[in-house]
Amino acid sequence: MRKVELLFDIIRSPYDMAHIVQIAEAIDCVVYTSGKNSLSFDIPKVKTKVQSWNIKSNFKAIHYETFEDAVKDLKSRGKYLIGTSGETDKIFYDVKLPANQDIVIVFGTETSGLTDEKKQLLDEVVKLPMDKNKVDFLTLPVAVSAMAYELYRQYHFV
Repeated sequence: MRKVELLFDIIRSPYDMAHIVQIAEAIDCVVYTSGKNSLSFDIPKVKTKVQSWNIKSNFKAIHYETFEDAVKDLKSRGKYLIGTSGETDKIFYDVKLPANQDIVIVFGTETSGLTDEKKQLLDEVVKLPMDKNKVDFLTLPVAVSAMAYELYRQYHFV
């Protein structure tokens, strides 16, 4: 059975990381991180928050030294990489996902998202629909939740 897979470029917010652990554990998700400035999911702030939610986990993320190393390795293993950005016209729910490849949803840094150079390394770039008159962006845990659960739904319930 296919698993949801997520790649994060330089993740540094313990709060966001704790929420990602919760999502990952709920849907048995594979998580990759990249960048020398990324925090480890093993730091006390993350572990304490996760434990306070009564999540019993030995969560581990797979870490790559650079974003480019992650993309190269994941693509060499036949993964289809979908980046996230509010600067595209493609809506995540409208994109026809490949049925014969594992899909990795790629998120940029919490502050600036994916750079144009990094987006070019990916197979596709999509966004979640929202009312731009009311909301400029979605926080990382919100975007991760929406996209990860949609992919999980497609893998297991369609």
